[in-house]
Amino acid sequence: MSETEYLIEGERVALGPLRRDLAETYARWMNSVEVRHGLSHPGIFDRTTEEAWLEETIGANAKHVPERADFTIHDRRDSAGVGTCALVDVSHHHLRARFGIALGERGGEGLGSEATRLTLDWAFNVLRLRSVLLEVMPWNAAANRTYEKAGFRLAGRRRDAILRHGRRWDERYMDAVADEFTGSVLTGRIPAGE
Repeated sequence: MSETEYLIEGERVALGPLRRDLAETYARWMNSVEVRHGLSHPGIFDRTTEEAWLEETIGANAKHVPERADFTIHDRRDSAGVGTCALVDVSHHHLRARFGIALGERGGEGLGSEATRLTLDWAFNVLRLRSVLLEVMPWNAAANRTYEKAGFRLAGRRRDAILRHGRRWDERYMDAVADEFTGSVLTGRIPAGE
């Protein structure tokens, strides 16, 4: 792509579609120790596995009734891709989805919070969902703060559900609901329903 395509823009971050030319970059992010710290997925990624994932995921994103919405997170200062985020397991019947994010670069700068808010904006105002769920790794305190700042609230725990770092952890669930979401960048840009 010669020019970066954005689907939704905030002040410091923009979300664009997934890009095949970034397959190797996505794999590098997923294999980094910093990103792995917040994941429950222990697999090792390479360009080939990411290319296969991209083909499947881009197809799921493009369906008339999409099963998911995946984005590349861009830092608007220089348009660099700095991570990915997604709405997965989208149910148009129940109007819900699950959220995930992997900030590959430039962590700790507040970009993750804004990317999370933009994804919720897309969920509630483009896909017209009502509820987004997030499974939180409890040892990742910075991520927990990011999600709260973006509008997620603690919804519950699954006790003793995760074995990681040599000990048992409670899995935390957070959710965001459309009725509580404020600060949309899409307000006024999407026609209201009758």
